[in-house]
Order: sequence, then C-alpha cells, then structure tokens
Amino acid sequence: MHVNKVYVKSLHAVTPGRHYNKSLRDLAAEAFLKAWEAAGCPNIDMIILASAAVDIVEEQLLSSSYVCEYLSLENVPSLRIEVGDASGTAALAYAYNLVRYGVCRNVAILGVEKITDFISVKVNKVLSYLCDSTYESYYGITPAVHAALMTKFYMKKFNYTYEDIAWWSVKMHERGASNPYASLRRKLKIEDIMNSEIVADPIRLFDTAVPVDGAVCIILSSEKSDLGVELAHVEQHAYNVSINMRPDPARLFTVNAAREVVQKFSPTLFEISDKFSIFGILILEELGLAEPGTAPKLIREGTFDPGSKVVVNASGGLKCIGYPMGASGLYLSAMLILELAKAEPFSNVGDHSIGAVCDVGGTDRLSNVLIFRRES
Repeated sequence: MHVNKVYVKSLHAVTPGRHYNKSLRDLAAEAFLKAWEAAGCPNIDMIILASAAVDIVEEQLLSSSYVCEYLSLENVPSLRIEVGDASGTAALAYAYNLVRYGVCRNVAILGVEKITDFISVKVNKVLSYLCDSTYESYYGITPAVHAALMTKFYMKKFNYTYEDIAWWSVKMHERGASNPYASLRRKLKIEDIMNSEIVADPIRLFDTAVPVDGAVCIILSSEKSDLGVELAHVEQHAYNVSINMRPDPARLFTVNAAREVVQKFSPTLFEISDKFSIFGILILEELGLAEPGTAPKLIREGTFDPGSKVVVNASGGLKCIGYPMGASGLYLSAMLILELAKAEPFSNVGDHSIGAVCDVGGTDRLSNVLIFRRES
C-alpha cells in the first residue's frame, strides 16, 4: 500500500488568555483563517475540531458543523474529537492517518476552548468532569486533587520536599517569559512558588496551568511547505483504571508505554503536558529521560534547559502557555513545530532535528505521543 509523508503545511496559534471580547467561533475563525492564508489558501478536505468542553459551555452539539458555517465552508466535511484534554493530539493523530493513507490531501485540525467567561466555581466544575462522574467528581474530586495525591506519593517515595517539586515551575517561567504565545510571561523565584495559594495540599497555585481561552489551527498535508517539518509518527496508549486502583499512584503508565517510540526515534526536543508540576516530572522519568526519582534534581540543575543536548518545554509548557483544555496538545505541537523550524521566538533553542510531543488525557487515562522531524 502506498503511503504519503505527512507535512505541516502551516499553523497559527491565538495567544491564549481571557478573550472576553471574542466568542468561541471568533477564536476558531481567527486561528483557521490565518493558518489557511499562510498555507496559500489550499482546498481543505476536512476540518477536525478538537474541544473538550464546547458542548458544555456552548450548549451546542454538531459543533464542528456550526464552526464550518461560521467559516463559510459550506461543503467541507467535519467532525469533532473529544478525549478530554488530550483532544488536540488525538485529532492530530486522526488527521495524520487520513493524509498518510491518501484519504485527504489537506486536513485542518482546529483546537478551541472558551471557558473564562464563567466564574471560577463553574470552571472548576467543568474541569472536574475529567474525573469519574459517579465516584469522584460527584463528591468534589478534581484533577488538582489527583495531582496532589500523586505529588504526596512521589515525595514520600523518593524523600523529596515540596521545594524540590516547585523548581519545575521556576524553570518553566524562565522559558515562558520570552514566549509571545504564553499567557503568563514573567519569571518567578522559588519563594514566589512556595508562598502562592494552596490549591490542594501540597500543590500550590503556581504548580497548576491556569485555564484559558485559546484556539490553534494546524494544517497537515501530503505536500511540502516552507516550514520543512514532517509529522513522522503517532502513538496512542490507554490505561482505563482509576487512580485508587493502580499499583502505584505516582506513575504515568500510559506514558511509560511510549518509551519504546522515544528510544526508536531519539528525539532531543520535547514539549510535554505539564498541567501540574508533578506531571512534568513524571513524564520525564516515564519516557526514560531521567531515572526514577532523579527528575527534580536534574530539572533544578538545568539539565533540560534550552541549549542542552535534550531540551524540554522550551516554550514554558502549559505552565506558561496556559491550559485551554482540549486545545492544549495542539499548542504544545505548534510550539514544537516552530522550535524545529527555528522560527521566532525559538531560533536560539538549539540545533534539533527530531522532536516529540507527549500529551496526557485526564489523570493518565490516555496519552498521545507525536514525533515531528525537520527535513534535512
């Protein structure tokens, strides 16, 4: 069977934040139209909408069709993919196969969320839907509670203090301060992290990625583009077991399952889903970038800083970009593509030809790993 190489034709990311003056469809239109124009206005064979909460916040089903209508794409097929906060990379994986096997020539993956119009109680309620609605969220459990439990188990297991964990956030803010695509662009000291408000003991406010509005569009194509970046491989893994039933709550089992693909392609540039500090630490260890129990020490020492042999989250990660739920993985992917293309503001990240995005849905319910490669 003939298969195509899959190239990134173009992309556009709206700077995430609180876009009170724009609707969800406005954000989607801005991202799509600018990416489409950058690609040379090609015929789009399919639109894939990635959103975790559009039906909740918009009270709208068939959302991909109505977004297409707003874009005046009257006859373009569309669908929506929802797997929580891993929706964006799941949509990329689906589009990858459409292009690779010749079903489509150009596919636009459009990730969008609009959640900051609600008060914090409502936002937290929406986020809680990522947990089990029957046994967890009904009783007030949120993803932050899961992260707090994982952090406690990890600290006890490897004899770390909270300060050791907090260095993840310090390092992310060093990177994110110069990223125009980040919603939080300021450096922080360790004291700032440790003195911030407790969210769920022991994690604090600056351990979390703040919920934001956002939209990003990536167009995949069987035709090369000036970006010179190929989506070379996708993998998806699942572990459909609740956190309280797992043999070790301080593990990300779906990420560990992706270790082989990392070994196979040997990427040296990573963008990973650090919606909480503990997720960033665990992903490093589960992918084999750090031995178990060593990630906090390596992070503090600057082992994964820009300019190093292996660079992690040169963008500042979700900690600084923000957390647009289902669009999160698309933002990480867009940042990695720009880094591989040596586009501003990432021209000084270093000379890397292969990168990987590791996106996690919920509390390790699933993970998507995407390998991007710069053409030589």
